[in-house]
Amino acid sequence: MTDEPLRKPPSPTAHAFIPGPPFDESRIPPARVANVNSTSIPAAVELACRAMGQVFNPEDNGYPYMYTRIWPDGWLGFSPYHGAIQLSGRHLDALLAAEDALGIEIHEQVIAQHTEASFFSLRAGPLPCNHSTPGGPLTSVDEHSIREAVHGLHALARYRASDRAVHAAEALIAEVRRFWSAERDWDQDGLQAAYGLPMAARPTFVEGVGRAIGPLTKLYDATGSDSALGLARDLAAHAANRFFLSDGSYDADRLGAHTHSTTCTLSGMALLGSVTDDLGLLDRVRAFYDNGLGVIRDKVGWVRERHHPNFHPEQGEMNNVGDVIETALILGRYFGDAYFEDAERYLRSQLLPSQVRDLSFMDEAPGGDERRDLRRRLLGLFGFNAVYGHLPLGKNEVTPSIDIVGGATASLCAAQRAVATTSDGVTRINMLFDCESDAVLVESPYTGDALRITPKIDGGIALRVPSWAEVDAITVDGQPARRFVADGRITLRRPRVGDTVVIGLPLAERDLMVHHQDHDIMARLRGDAVVAMDDLGAGLAYFPPVN
Repeated sequence: MTDEPLRKPPSPTAHAFIPGPPFDESRIPPARVANVNSTSIPAAVELACRAMGQVFNPEDNGYPYMYTRIWPDGWLGFSPYHGAIQLSGRHLDALLAAEDALGIEIHEQVIAQHTEASFFSLRAGPLPCNHSTPGGPLTSVDEHSIREAVHGLHALARYRASDRAVHAAEALIAEVRRFWSAERDWDQDGLQAAYGLPMAARPTFVEGVGRAIGPLTKLYDATGSDSALGLARDLAAHAANRFFLSDGSYDADRLGAHTHSTTCTLSGMALLGSVTDDLGLLDRVRAFYDNGLGVIRDKVGWVRERHHPNFHPEQGEMNNVGDVIETALILGRYFGDAYFEDAERYLRSQLLPSQVRDLSFMDEAPGGDERRDLRRRLLGLFGFNAVYGHLPLGKNEVTPSIDIVGGATASLCAAQRAVATTSDGVTRINMLFDCESDAVLVESPYTGDALRITPKIDGGIALRVPSWAEVDAITVDGQPARRFVADGRITLRRPRVGDTVVIGLPLAERDLMVHHQDHDIMARLRGDAVVAMDDLGAGLAYFPPVN
């Protein structure tokens, strides 16, 4: 069954972004920003975690802000269209993953504030709700943020052993079963009668409850919840039957114009396929990744924010980039190293460089908390970037959203875990980042003069050789590398524990034409990192121009 569902309500947020205070539209931005990072995942995560602990709105009971502006001036704002759990659910997932994966210290008060904000959104019933005024009551049930609700509850269950979160998650799952089914969609009349609030339904299943497949899978993995696994499987089956079709095609009318919903549903299906070893589901994910995804994603990993003829074609979203990276990391385990190479290129060329790490260009205007100390507080954000910089061509302000930092950071944590993995007596080095695990210390050729690998336990090493590398130019402890290569990897069968293996791996430079809807953009890569890119003269660019 592949016919489309009939549901097509207007998106509550399609044209609902609240403008910030007036600003000087005549200001010319600097050509480039400083302190661009393409090498360190931990440095990016640490700065992002700091930001997520400094965005609480005192006018809204200490719940997080949603909107920001960093050019030409700084500002923080409330959104009537995104509930507190939309922000705090993502932030809990990211902050607690950072603590677990990277050992980053997270203040318990920050966790407590995001926890309070999350449970506020669940006060009307098990499903998450929005509030439309700062400090005001809940006003609508929000289908879109079911995903974020489960993300936050999963994190509290996994990393804080919270019984309250487990009970809330199980109640939420039961409530979805009560009011939604693939055959009838949402029983909105019954839901409104139960909650006394209208439902903010989304135009498509993918923009709504389909987004929850990933966090439901995480919840099952953390707690063994049969109900979480059952709902994740049912949602994924519906997604595969009617949205992510066997031909791998992309259709914005079918999937929805909000591309983050497409990418996060895709990454959720990939996660479910990997946790349950469902090769059929993973094949469906791969079909879309290899075919339809290219409509909204370019060669260095940038993904447009919305696929709609009336929406700015140069505006991307870093949540989406993170979802694609997480999907590629899973596909790499099952279908080969080309997907790991995609993940590394997207990390080095797009997600890491896009982080806000310099705000010297931002004016600080007088005002209340929404204007206070923003050059410090807003460092670490991710947002709605162009492929070449913070400012998409034709726009005169830069307006990230606070929720995006949570999604991007969680993806960075997943990437850090995947740099080097050990199983069955073999450590597989999948990406060339600096990394230290219980099994190995990896020192990257991007931060030193060679790749250095120091085993910490007995066992083999299998190093991915990038497709751009010339094998005959690679050395292993001064010897030609070709004799060590098997199945596209340099294989060290019995390296001595504690002895560093030095691999000479020259980072080849190449030019790449990046095709967008209205522009072709030239980029120069060194290895998998962009070192120069044409910026169309927009300003606030990450890289120098190619020529």
